Amino acid sequence: MPRDARAEGFSRRHRFTVQGSFGAILRNSRKLRSPHAVLHVAPGTPGPSRLGVALTRRALPSSVDRNRVKRSIREVFRRHPVKNAGLDLVVMLRAPFGMNDRRLLVDEIRALLDQASALRP
Repeated sequence: MPRDARAEGFSRRHRFTVQGSFGAILRNSRKLRSPHAVLHVAPGTPGPSRLGVALTRRALPSSVDRNRVKRSIREVFRRHPVKNAGLDLVVMLRAPFGMNDRRLLVDEIRALLDQASALRP
């Protein structure tokens, strides 16, 4: 495995590992909005940022589509500099979403992550 591959990984320290840990971030966070998604941003511990993805059946009825979108969002986060910003991030969809627009959603998530990295002190 190339040395850079591990640096771009999505390890356990970049995830929320405790059940129910999204709740505090969803209640007490800054919200960045795009037409299809909302990014909840809260200050986290120094070091790596953590990413959570909350997709509902209402937004994406098919579990296959939900998992595809989650993988796409994780891939954007994995390669983005905000990964080392020490933020807690949760992505949610705003409305039902067509899988034909997945590329558009990925671009929106990338733009939201750019905004979140600009918020960092």
